[in-house]
Amino acid sequence: MATPQLIDELFAFIYPLAQHAGEMLLEGYTKVEKQVNIKTAFYDVVTDYDSKIEEFLIEQILASYPEHKFIGEEDTAKNNNVTKALTDAPTWIIDPIDGTANFIKQIPHVGVSIGLAVNKQIVLGIINNPVLKKFYTAKLGGGAFCNGKPMHVSNVTKMKEAYTSSEVSLLLSREISNTHIKRIYHISLNARRLLAFSSVVDTLAMVAAGNLDAVFIEHMYPWDCAAGYLLIREAGGVVTHTYGGPFEIMKPDLIAAATEPLRKEMEELIRKADQVKSVGGD
Repeated sequence: MATPQLIDELFAFIYPLAQHAGEMLLEGYTKVEKQVNIKTAFYDVVTDYDSKIEEFLIEQILASYPEHKFIGEEDTAKNNNVTKALTDAPTWIIDPIDGTANFIKQIPHVGVSIGLAVNKQIVLGIINNPVLKKFYTAKLGGGAFCNGKPMHVSNVTKMKEAYTSSEVSLLLSREISNTHIKRIYHISLNARRLLAFSSVVDTLAMVAAGNLDAVFIEHMYPWDCAAGYLLIREAGGVVTHTYGGPFEIMKPDLIAAATEPLRKEMEELIRKADQVKSVGGD
């Protein structure tokens, strides 16, 4: 079990590292020319700064906590501490740059995301967007903060009043694009606004801060959602599986909302969208 003392210790340890990781991101962000490589498809890109930041964080953590484990997007560390499964061991879940496409084009919705799970429970979350000068933090049971000031989700309860978001890059995947097109269509017909920022971690942070009211996300990875999940929960929001039920960090399909009535209405719209064959269909 993660005691409050352990959580405080690890938070104090990771805080300056997250700050430095943000400085590294900002250094790369300001460069017009970046080293860009294709990962799995033409739209799935990575830069040298993704690897540099993840390597820095893992090396620093292992220097002080050699027994700790890691789940990270780039898997740059070539040692037995990188894992694909969540265990009871302290496990850092790291996205060195979320919103890499934004990072390349100097669009400010980017962020370093660091979550920590102990006994398979997320106990720490930090999202650092140095471009917008937003440093979000949360400790389990300790509330959520932006630049050291407490933050809280909005009080919106109805979709017609809600600023919502999703990850439209999923439309690039042929296997799942039809599902997401239908969902985006039904949500956009009912929400005050449906917005897309191409950075899951920044979007989740904005829900926690009350800038957005709800988001639905599927086919993401643990490093996309670990820190943001805790931020929203500690800011008073609700996070569940897309079809209700408990959120699972290793398969982070989710609805995150400011209030339960809003989350429930979004779930109902998604269920409706999933029952039709095509956009505008019955």
